[in-house]
Amino acid sequence: MPQANAADNTGGVSLGATRVIFQAGKGEAGVNMNNTSVTPFLVQSWVDAYSAQDPQGKKFIVTPPLYRQEKGTTRLRIVPVAGDFDKSRESVFMLNVKTIPVSKKVQKGANVVQFAYLMKIKLFYRPDGLQGKPADAYEQLTFSRSGNTLTVKNPTPYFVTFKDIIVGSSKITDVTAMVPPLGSQTYTIPGAGGTAVKYKTINDFGGITPERTVSL
Repeated sequence: MPQANAADNTGGVSLGATRVIFQAGKGEAGVNMNNTSVTPFLVQSWVDAYSAQDPQGKKFIVTPPLYRQEKGTTRLRIVPVAGDFDKSRESVFMLNVKTIPVSKKVQKGANVVQFAYLMKIKLFYRPDGLQGKPADAYEQLTFSRSGNTLTVKNPTPYFVTFKDIIVGSSKITDVTAMVPPLGSQTYTIPGAGGTAVKYKTINDFGGITPERTVSL
């Protein structure tokens, strides 16, 4: 499974997933924090809005919020502190995990450079009772084109994240923006493009879905 990493010379720290799904009704979600290094790290974790324009306030806490990670694995628990989630579709947040290597003793007057690593992964809140299966959401997308703008509509209550999109022979260079549930997203087509769209998406586990081809 893909991981978010912050490596050093003798090993590194990493998260055990590239995204976290919080299923409503389960009480909590979690992700493993791994340290394969001989160096201990201070780890600070928190959840905030996915973007600066997102009006959602603090809705989750992470435990432990601050601790010392020796070599090994610690489970980070994500717990909701607010109940006013949209129940008609998924919501997305950002899990932040900052790691700082614990300083070794140095001689007086020596210069020391220390780096902090910030790992950020998506946290999806998934209400119970949503229609359809999240694994099938990418198959429900519809595509239309106006000039060099490709519009993707998503009729499902789940977010869809693209791995890549190719229109004709033109590969779209920036597909970082997700297609929101029950909404749409636009992408810029470089070059002439064509009438066929090939695309792959990223599933709940960070894996890649089979390539799908549709006509404009």
